[in-house]
Amino acid sequence: MNLREEKLSYKRMLLLLRRDVFSGYKSIAIVIAAIAAILITLDILNFTLFNGGADPEHHISTFAAILFIGGFIASSSIFKEIHRRESAQSYIMLPASPLEKVLSRILISNVGWILLTLIWYSVYSLISAGITELLAGQHYSMFNPFRGSVLLMYAHYIVLQSVFLVGAICFRKGHLFKTLLTLFVVGVLLSIITMFAVRIIFAPYFTGFFAVDQTQMIGPMFENLPFRFADNLELLENISKVFYWALIAPVAWVITYTRFREVQLKDAV
Repeated sequence: MNLREEKLSYKRMLLLLRRDVFSGYKSIAIVIAAIAAILITLDILNFTLFNGGADPEHHISTFAAILFIGGFIASSSIFKEIHRRESAQSYIMLPASPLEKVLSRILISNVGWILLTLIWYSVYSLISAGITELLAGQHYSMFNPFRGSVLLMYAHYIVLQSVFLVGAICFRKGHLFKTLLTLFVVGVLLSIITMFAVRIIFAPYFTGFFAVDQTQMIGPMFENLPFRFADNLELLENISKVFYWALIAPVAWVITYTRFREVQLKDAV
């Protein structure tokens, strides 16, 4: 793989983005309208039939669910064209380089999804507030897409969504479920490794593999335990932050690009 050999034309990228966006906009519009109608109905029922209150964090939790769950589902099928025999050949013949095709899908599935969700959810919250205020005399506070917690949510989504891009290009079918299963297995393995590491590091405080020796946890040694390991814990925390924020997404994008080239050259031919 040599990125220098790849051709990147911004004009072609814009044309490809337009093609990818408008190829499925009708189905996306229908889904968005259906979700908005369901949410407005629930809001009306909450303020009228159930006499519910206006939870100030309502929009944060609902928006988070739509952003992450909807984004992961959409990302898991973002490369379905190249996995289908009836569409793979025509997609390969598009006058765009593999890098441009991958960048297009990356932008659509993270930045594009964030903007789409931000815009339509803001419109929904405005319409819902007007209707519920008219019918029940109260409404949820307006959704603020630029508050600190929401901005941090966008950053987390870009990192986590990149993993589902890898699953989308690596698995031919069942992309979402296979990706979730893979993440579950990786999580179990990391938990086991962490368990052994804790057992080794804090060996003096255990009598068995899980049983903690209470006699060793009494006295100055245990009282100073947090201070003895403070530097190591801070170092581990900093390493984990660098790994999460600086490595996961770029590595996932490189894997996605590499696998895309393999699929385009071998499996889809």
